[in-house]
Amino acid sequence: MEHDGVDDAGGDDVCGEILRQFRRSQAPEHRHLCAISLAIAEILKEQALESSPTACFAAAMSSLERQINTTPRDLAVTTALVTFLARVIDKVPPAVLRSKSDKTLQLLLQVLNADTSVAATVKPGLNCLTTVVKDSDLSNWVSLAKPFHVVLKYCVDQKPKVRKCAHKSVAQMLMAFQRHASFAPASEAVVSSFETTLKAVIGPNLGKTEEKVKVAPGTTGAVEILHMLGAMKLILPAMSGKAIGKVLPVLADLVQLRQRLLTRRILDTMQELCTSRSAEVPVNEYADVLAKLAAYFSAAGKKDVDEVPVATRLIQKGFERLHALDPSACALKLPSVFSSLSGLLAAEQEEIVYGSAECMRNLVLSCVDESLVHQGITRLQQSGELRGPPSAVERMCVTAESLLGYQYSTAWDMALPVVSALFDVLGPASYLLMPGTVKTLGDLQRLPDEDMTCRKQLHKALGAALAAMGPEQFLTLLPLDMDNADLATSRIWLLPILKQYTVGARLGFFADNLLPLASRLRVREQKLIADGKPVAAKNCEACVESIWALLSSVCNYPVDTATDFGRIAKTLGDALNKEAGLRGLICSALQTLILQNRMARGDQLEGKKELKAMEEFNSSESTSVSNARARVADCYTPDAASASLATIAGYSRNFLPLLFNQFLAQPSEKRGDLQATIASIASVSDQQTVKNFFIAIMKKLLQATKDAVKPKDKQDAMQVDTASVDETATSRRCVFMDLALSLIKGLDEEALTMLYETAVPALQDKEGLVQKKAYKIIASICKANEDFLAKKSEEMLEVLVLALESCHASARRHRLDCVQYIIIHYTKFGDQKKDQIIATLISEIILATKEANKKSRNGAYDLLIKIGHAMDDLDSDRTNLMRFFNMILACLAGTTPHMISAAVASLARLIYEFSSDLCHTIPHLLPTALLLLRSKNREIIKSVLGLVKVVIARLPAAELETHLPSMVRGLMLWSDDSKNRFKAKVREIIERIVRRCGMTSVAEVMPAEHMKLLTSIRKKKEQAEKKKRVSTEDDDDAKSSKSRATTARRSAWNHTDVFSDEEDDDSEDELGSTQAPTTTKSASMARTSNTSKSKKLRKSSKRLPEDFMDTGEEPLDLLDVQRTREVLSSVKRKRKGDDDDDEPEFAADGRLIVDENGDKKRKHSRDHDDDGDGDGDDTRSRGGRSAGGATKHGRPVKGGAAQEAGRKRAKKSGSSWAYTGDEYVNHKGKGGGDVKKEGKLDPYAYWPLDPKMLNRRQAKRTAARDGMSSVFKAGSKRKGAGASAKPSLVKRGANKKHHGSKSKHK
Repeated sequence: MEHDGVDDAGGDDVCGEILRQFRRSQAPEHRHLCAISLAIAEILKEQALESSPTACFAAAMSSLERQINTTPRDLAVTTALVTFLARVIDKVPPAVLRSKSDKTLQLLLQVLNADTSVAATVKPGLNCLTTVVKDSDLSNWVSLAKPFHVVLKYCVDQKPKVRKCAHKSVAQMLMAFQRHASFAPASEAVVSSFETTLKAVIGPNLGKTEEKVKVAPGTTGAVEILHMLGAMKLILPAMSGKAIGKVLPVLADLVQLRQRLLTRRILDTMQELCTSRSAEVPVNEYADVLAKLAAYFSAAGKKDVDEVPVATRLIQKGFERLHALDPSACALKLPSVFSSLSGLLAAEQEEIVYGSAECMRNLVLSCVDESLVHQGITRLQQSGELRGPPSAVERMCVTAESLLGYQYSTAWDMALPVVSALFDVLGPASYLLMPGTVKTLGDLQRLPDEDMTCRKQLHKALGAALAAMGPEQFLTLLPLDMDNADLATSRIWLLPILKQYTVGARLGFFADNLLPLASRLRVREQKLIADGKPVAAKNCEACVESIWALLSSVCNYPVDTATDFGRIAKTLGDALNKEAGLRGLICSALQTLILQNRMARGDQLEGKKELKAMEEFNSSESTSVSNARARVADCYTPDAASASLATIAGYSRNFLPLLFNQFLAQPSEKRGDLQATIASIASVSDQQTVKNFFIAIMKKLLQATKDAVKPKDKQDAMQVDTASVDETATSRRCVFMDLALSLIKGLDEEALTMLYETAVPALQDKEGLVQKKAYKIIASICKANEDFLAKKSEEMLEVLVLALESCHASARRHRLDCVQYIIIHYTKFGDQKKDQIIATLISEIILATKEANKKSRNGAYDLLIKIGHAMDDLDSDRTNLMRFFNMILACLAGTTPHMISAAVASLARLIYEFSSDLCHTIPHLLPTALLLLRSKNREIIKSVLGLVKVVIARLPAAELETHLPSMVRGLMLWSDDSKNRFKAKVREIIERIVRRCGMTSVAEVMPAEHMKLLTSIRKKKEQAEKKKRVSTEDDDDAKSSKSRATTARRSAWNHTDVFSDEEDDDSEDELGSTQAPTTTKSASMARTSNTSKSKKLRKSSKRLPEDFMDTGEEPLDLLDVQRTREVLSSVKRKRKGDDDDDEPEFAADGRLIVDENGDKKRKHSRDHDDDGDGDGDDTRSRGGRSAGGATKHGRPVKGGAAQEAGRKRAKKSGSSWAYTGDEYVNHKGKGGGDVKKEGKLDPYAYWPLDPKMLNRRQAKRTAARDGMSSVFKAGSKRKGAGASAKPSLVKRGANKKHHGSKSKHK
């Protein structure tokens, strides 16, 4: 059918839209629709009317009215007209529809009543009817009742599309009726229709669970019930609360029919009701149906395996909604539901157990509130008859305790988290509500491992109880019982749990209970030692240390620091002085106690440990410990914290001298905790008290300084003694400087001035350690007191400039800290001298980037970035940042290669950090840098290649392509340099460029003589992709291993990644994203990939040790997977050539090598002989018995050719050992042969089995058997003969090929 004038039918009008959409369709209904659209468009055109939605609506209604009154009616035309009307009616103004609503409804009802069997007509008719009803007078139910019932009738239609459309239509009408008079009767109409459908099938048996009501699944009534329930999924949330209250009990009764299809649809309907926030939920009926569902599924859980997980999720969401609506109604039903769900934990199906346990745990966390707990406590505190029935929370606690019964033993791993959640919610009230549960948990701990497979969850539950009720009350229920004669019968297993979960304890409890227990055990230990029972004594000693280890946990937010700290102060002082093994524990506890109170008081924390503690303090993890910490932290008000700190400060006169003495007595590696503890106590102590100690220390420091200088002026003959005295005096001087440094936070300005004036002369001391301490003191003063820095900034600058030439390498890092504080101070306040000061110190900072020490090098890079950020903050146009960049750029004019290399490295670091602000400088900087590639200095070339890496990573790809010609030409100058390993670095850089710009772009600028490099890169990439496609599973394992290896903490800027001598992995860009660069102060920097190096490069590597192991002054972080692997591999390489007598050895074919003589040197010499060209002393047969006189004075004797052939075969096969029978060789006299030895077997030989004996060919097997039989025959003939006749037999055995399997011949 041709549509003339389709293009003229209109642009945005309905007719034109329909024609444009369906003009090419061959479906009959679409062709009819296009014909109707074209006809209406022509009618409107003839009448000179615009093709507006109102005009199209009027024309369609007129045509539809004529069509209905025509007999016989054309069904296809009617369908097309209704479809056209459905598309246009949504665009008609509501006022027009409201004015024509009665006539439109009447006409649409005629269509729907006449064409009930045609889905193509009914669907658009229902849509039209819904739209008209929504725009009608919603308060006039009389006019709307008939169309609403018609739509409701189609909700159980047999055609799915019609049925679905009717469901949506009823729901939309009900949503429109809300807040109008029609809402209630419309909802009642739905309820009436629902009940009528049910009674037509089930009749009066509905709700009678005693009788088994059977509904035939195939009957029409049963199908209509299913359809109606499907409609209720959308309709029920839109109904009135009263109507919903009538439907919910019916749904609960239907569940008990145990019809799977019914149950599934009912659960879907309830799920929609629970998740709908706009539904008017009747609280009582809603709670009843949830309780009935829980009870039903608890009884029939084993039969309805598929529905139980869905039902448990429904109950969880339903009670969360109920608790939000009415907590009291929720509290009434919650215990019974909780009890019903507990029965499901005995099910065999894992899905049911998991779903029920999760539901119970979430119900506890979301529905048990403070009011519910308060009701339970109030009832328990009442006496006698006033108590009344158990409260809701008590009933839940009883149910939770029942979960620990043996009938639930298979589900203990899921039940214990429910108990833990209940402890967390109840908090301190759990001591009154759940004492029996705690005792039951203690009994479960005594079960053997085969009966208690979920001990980890058990310990978590015990920890939750401990954190909730506190250690003091917890131990009244489960005492340690460590005074028993046998510690094995005590509960020492509680000590690790106490250490992990104790929060908010009392220091008085530690003093009254735990310290006396430790004292009794210490006395018991001494007695056991005297009685000669070292094992039992060691057990007592371990228990004492475990009890003292609880001190740090007791000091975790204690509630009585202000009142009871004095009760443990003396004991702590005695332990510090006498117990060397407890000093670390006590120091850690004191630091924690002071730090937490300082945070609660509102002090500003700056140290790394302090910031880490602050991060832990602000953490919001939903664990038992964090919940307990949150409860206790609320009591830590600033006033309470100040009172606690004042109490601790009152004992500083006692603690500080003890700590000073221990600090002086301990070696340097054990002073860290002591110094940190001294600093913590000094930070909260009275300034006058700290000053008095400081003056005493300064006097000793002055004397130590005099003693250190004295040997320089006095020359005597005892030069050795002079050196030792000088060393001792210097070390004492450094010790007192460390002590003075630890008191800085508690000193006033006068004392700081004194310390500063003492440190300044030490900056030019000849000893590097003294310089290091002096710079550290000045940096700490600047950090602790900004006012002091402001007053002394000019003087400090002058002092630093004068001390530059004498600065020791070990003090460089702390000197950079001093420089940082001075520069940042001038920059922060916008001083006019800042540019001059930076220009004065910039060369030192730049040269520090080339320091051998990694920390000094990283400190220099960090200082450059901090200066850049400080400059960037001064203005918005980046003027100061560019000025700073130009200062570093000017250093490229340096006279030494070292300075030029350092300047290039510094520019690379700035471009990496501030890429978005400095990218515009790259076109001017890059040509200069590439010119430096023509230099012959290796250090400069290395830095320039690092800068090129940064440019590739940070410059956008479009801009990078413009610089490709010059970059590639410059890089190719060193593409053949293998001596300095620049060849590998250039290749790696070219691979980066290929990843950024593509192979085609690089090929266009690559010189012809170097195209082989691109070919190699392309082939390598294709091989990698092919390998990845072939081995998908291996690739997944590699990715997971890589993700684990790269989760370690790494610095933002990795000097080694950019300027390393190693060949980097080309699998990914280590320097960052290839997207447009951005700058953030958090400096989200380079990702460090797992680099794979060749053995040759690894052996010849000259990387710094700190670059490889990153040890420095800090211990190895064993949580850093990548670092641990590197250290282990380095140790393995180091020990690769070492012999270990205890380690078993294996040959290349997997055979175990047994050295019966234990002589490793002989084996080692054989290994070297195998690698050499000469004849070694290993001339024995490989597999034959020992040949008489096989070696004599290192020279081969008999059978030399055969033995040499055996050695060559061993070398070829990779095996380095063969049994030789040396213990049977006759070393005495000139005779050969073997000798018998007492306590050993007679001389014997291993004969290698011939694999031909397993050949499928008979001839091969016969030949092999003949060879074996000849050996036995020869042995029989030679039996009793002299030793001289035996070597020929061995010679034949040595010529046999050895295959690992051996037979014994005696």
